[in-house]
Amino acid sequence: MTKAALAIGIVWLGLAPALAAESSPETVVKKLYAEPHPKRSTVYTKRLQGLFDADAKQANGNLDFDYRLNGEPMKPDTVKALTFKEATEGKDQAKVTVQRKGGNGAQAIVYDLVREDGGWKVSDAHAIGDRKWQLSSILKGEAK
Repeated sequence: MTKAALAIGIVWLGLAPALAAESSPETVVKKLYAEPHPKRSTVYTKRLQGLFDADAKQANGNLDFDYRLNGEPMKPDTVKALTFKEATEGKDQAKVTVQRKGGNGAQAIVYDLVREDGGWKVSDAHAIGDRKWQLSSILKGEAK
């Protein structure tokens, strides 16, 4: 019995780092808000990062505002004033809604996440409320 418990303990310790590496969709979006520039990130899917890269190669680019705050400037305490609400849509899809604390949703940003390469990645974002847009459409030049 002791050998079995020891073996299970060793296996559990071996799995612990892998389990700890698994981030929730909310954690992934919070990481995006901690980054200084939203045009390159390890939290984007390959497809979305490809759209950012293609947009960056254009002379004037299509994305001319910080979409994370719907155009408002990022300040050091900005993240403290935000709420993050996660909604899972199956084992491989999730949404995280970000808005100012006490906000009415007029400036909310909704992030679509999918599982890619073993973790959660942001696949797109869109604003709901007064100023509506979809990130991928902007990056493709389909909307401003």
